[in-house]
Amino acid sequence: MTLPPSPAPPPHAWVAPAVLAAVAGFLLLSACLFAPSWERALRSDASPASWLSSALLLTLGVTALRLTAERALPRPLGIWLVLAFGALALDEQFMLHELWKFRCIEWTTACHSHWVREAPMLAVGLVGAATLAWLHRALVHRSTQALMWAGLLMGLWAIAVDQWPGVPPELATFEEVFEVLAETLVLAALLRQPARAG
Repeated sequence: MTLPPSPAPPPHAWVAPAVLAAVAGFLLLSACLFAPSWERALRSDASPASWLSSALLLTLGVTALRLTAERALPRPLGIWLVLAFGALALDEQFMLHELWKFRCIEWTTACHSHWVREAPMLAVGLVGAATLAWLHRALVHRSTQALMWAGLLMGLWAIAVDQWPGVPPELATFEEVFEVLAETLVLAALLRQPARAG
């Protein structure tokens, strides 16, 4: 007699609200400390928001490593996530895609094309969507999957705000905040994932 598969352990329900509250609190405190020039706390470089983005990306990589060790994620996916989040953390901290965007014209004439200059950011969106489709299959609860997809949508919104011509400056000010929220939603999804029994 074959036993039915045991149900997945429940997700860690309190994690998502706690992580989102901590990040929102950090961003609000940063904006208050920089007042009246609060937007300096949220800009894409040399700001508390950009530091937080690097920290979140590094945390995502470490979390993926832990989930892989606990067999909560398949090994190939876990290794890919560790490498991808590590690369994104390095890019965020050292502004590698900005270096490409503004200096590649000195290295190759292909960079006269807007699409070549923006290739790293566009690749992040495409590879990120494919990676999250892979991750979707590994997450065991619909609510956790929903958090992950909300993170993708927020990340795509951040890319659109950064790339779309004619974005109002008031909205563009929040581009890094949208990135941080995207990273936070994906981190909340990963932290909700329970370890596999056995």
